[in-house]
Amino acid sequence: MEDFFNFVPDNYFLIVIVVVLSGFLRGFIGFGSGLLMIPILSYFYSPIFAMVFNIVIEIPATIYLTFIGVKKSNLKEITPMMLTMMLTIPFGTVFLVSIDEQVIKTLMSILLIFFVILIGSGWRIKSTITNHVLTLGGAISGLMQGATGMGGPPYVTVLLSKDDSDEVARANILVITSGLVISAIISLYFFGLFTKNILLTGVITAPLYVFSTYIGTRFFNVSGNKYYRNSSLIALGIVGVATLIGVFIQN
Repeated sequence: MEDFFNFVPDNYFLIVIVVVLSGFLRGFIGFGSGLLMIPILSYFYSPIFAMVFNIVIEIPATIYLTFIGVKKSNLKEITPMMLTMMLTIPFGTVFLVSIDEQVIKTLMSILLIFFVILIGSGWRIKSTITNHVLTLGGAISGLMQGATGMGGPPYVTVLLSKDDSDEVARANILVITSGLVISAIISLYFFGLFTKNILLTGVITAPLYVFSTYIGTRFFNVSGNKYYRNSSLIALGIVGVATLIGVFIQN
């Protein structure tokens, strides 16, 4: 049995804990799993391991959440953003494979702290959300996703600035995230970043992620996001600061 699971990384229990918390976050607010999972796993393993693992376990959850989101999303309005994002992800991946690992880790932590502050402040774009704004938001998200695996906050900020109900905004976020995952898979595969061990680790862990995502979705439907939003932002902020300090200690 030990030989059968020899692909599992050291400290696998840590991965399990992070996956459960990240899945709950993903199901509850529609995005954010990468904000929690990628900085932590990058610190303990590597940015490439964190990004590939995150994408692998996202596949079944993405299928599940896409069916939920597509029913209430406004596909016509968000298509320009999704297409632009999907096209720019490979350019961000070029940055990932070309830059020193410690630089990527530092960038991840700084971006996490920045977007926690941005989302927590409730800041929204005050001008009209035109197709140009959607396209620009998609491009920024794509580049960030390819380089750091954390492409969610830019497009989420734009979509939350639209005059949509909470249900429609969340549905749009779910659908856009699906496009992000599809393009990220293609980009990471093209650059040869998938390995057998990461894939197998993702496959055996994915059921936990899907279950946690389901629980998060149920919690959203029952309780809304009044309390969890603030606590999740605090948790993400702590992760950002802690991983940033850890990077400097490693240096």
